[in-house]
Amino acid sequence: MSPLAGSAPIHGRWSEHHRPVATGAQTARCSITRTTGDGSLDGDGVWHPPTSAAVYTGPCRITAPSPSRVQVVGEQQTAIADYEITIEWDAAEVLEHDLVTVTSAKDPGIVGKQLIVTDIRHATERFERVLKAKINLTEPEG
Repeated sequence: MSPLAGSAPIHGRWSEHHRPVATGAQTARCSITRTTGDGSLDGDGVWHPPTSAAVYTGPCRITAPSPSRVQVVGEQQTAIADYEITIEWDAAEVLEHDLVTVTSAKDPGIVGKQLIVTDIRHATERFERVLKAKINLTEPEG
C-alpha cells in the first residue's frame, strides 16, 4: 500500500534512472562465452573440444562478497570464493555454466581469470544484471 493515495513509493522509472550509475561503476571488462556442442574425436583419436559462442563483451564489476570456503580438488585443498559479477542490464541472456573471462581490470591479479556462472539473480527492479560465479578450476592458469 502506498503511503499516500495515488502515489507509488518507488517511481515507475527508478531502474531506468539508476542504470547509468550502475554501468559507470563497472570499471572492468569481461567477455562471456557459452559452450556449444559436445566436442568430438577425429579419425586420429585427437580430441577437439566443443566450440564457444560469444554471449557478452563489455563492462563489468566483480566483487568477492563472501568469504572463501575450502574444497578438496584432486588431493589438494583449495580455497573457493563466490564472486558477484554485474554486467549491463540489457545484455543478452546469460545462463548457468557460461564462462566469464576478465579481460581488463584495475586489479591486475584478476585479469585473465575465468569464472563459471553458478546463478543469475533476478529482482523486481533491475538496473544491472547480477551473476554469481566461481573460479574455473578445470583450466590451468596461463
